[in-house]
Amino acid sequence: IDPKNHDKKQTYIDLLVKLRQAKGMTPEKAAVLVEDPLYLACLMIKNGDADGEIAGAQNTTGDVLRPALQIIKTSPGVSVVSGAF
Repeated sequence: IDPKNHDKKQTYIDLLVKLRQAKGMTPEKAAVLVEDPLYLACLMIKNGDADGEIAGAQNTTGDVLRPALQIIKTSPGVSVVSGAF
């Protein structure tokens, strides 16, 4: 999938705005973030278009976890996340 040009780009922009509107997400900010493969992957998972994501070889743990925590979130009662190499 080309993060800059795909059929569901607007769907993911709308979803990100809906999920993060209370934190100040605008359609303009969302349009930029959905072109980031890490955000796109999490939005695809949240929307049911993907089952998982493999990331981290070229990204820091924080960069991988940030969109996951913002979009997918943790299960109820789970407050700690971890990464492994």
